[in-house]
Amino acid sequence: MTNDISIKNQRTLGLALSGGGARGFAHIGFLKVLAEENIHVSCLAGCSMGGLVSSLFAIGYSAKEIEQIAIKHTTVREMINLVDRTPRRRGLIVGQRLRNLLAQLIGKDTTFKDTLIPLSLNAVDLITSQEVILSEGNLLDAVMSTIAIPGFFAPVKIDKMQLIDGGTLNNLPVKNLKSFSPSVIMAVDVHPDTSREVPWQFADQKIRFPLPVPDFFLDFYRAQLIMISRLTEINLEHDQPDLLIRPNLPSEITMFYGYQKAEKIIAQGEKSMRKNLERLKQLLFE
Repeated sequence: MTNDISIKNQRTLGLALSGGGARGFAHIGFLKVLAEENIHVSCLAGCSMGGLVSSLFAIGYSAKEIEQIAIKHTTVREMINLVDRTPRRRGLIVGQRLRNLLAQLIGKDTTFKDTLIPLSLNAVDLITSQEVILSEGNLLDAVMSTIAIPGFFAPVKIDKMQLIDGGTLNNLPVKNLKSFSPSVIMAVDVHPDTSREVPWQFADQKIRFPLPVPDFFLDFYRAQLIMISRLTEINLEHDQPDLLIRPNLPSEITMFYGYQKAEKIIAQGEKSMRKNLERLKQLLFE
């Protein structure tokens, strides 16, 4: 692991990375550009896929190493090997194979104290209906919690809590950076813009959802996307970052589809960061 970036004379930078399934690979592109420009990330807050990327970066993986991991483990064969479907009362996927992989990458006993960059993840407790900030304790458990998509993975039990994907309440965890007191906060939101993008089931055939999924499921998922979008806007009214970036990603890249296009999604993230680089440098160095 070679996450060695010179700090220079910049203001401290806090980075908030949103959830978004395969769209979250764009975060890797942002980190690659920051590394190439010798811009130091002082603290991280991540949700769902943004939480996974943040965690790998925080424990010392370079952006290029995370890119290699993403590409290696998102081939069709690798994705199939990660799915352990057995009849169960909660969640379509058991998730043990995914946990085993993440344990290899993160370490079974790694804690938040072991991170090289201060890190905060989020989840939602089904018992209390509250967002839970995860910034201490076992890192693997925290990552499994923040990526536990309701209905697909069973909730992760930590103490008396039953934790699911943090995007349920706060998909872009800007406010979770405040405890670290960074001088500048940059937020990257990869969630689709539901006010502009045409839902798959109403789109032209060539951009329709590529998997044979029943329409009722697509309707349910679309409704969830709309709720997440509205909640994000409400949250941003109270906690605005200094720089908010929303990369332009194809609408067919979703929570469930597009993982095999990791390389292209990462490249889109790089392109988006390059477009906003001058503005970020102004905030950090002027």
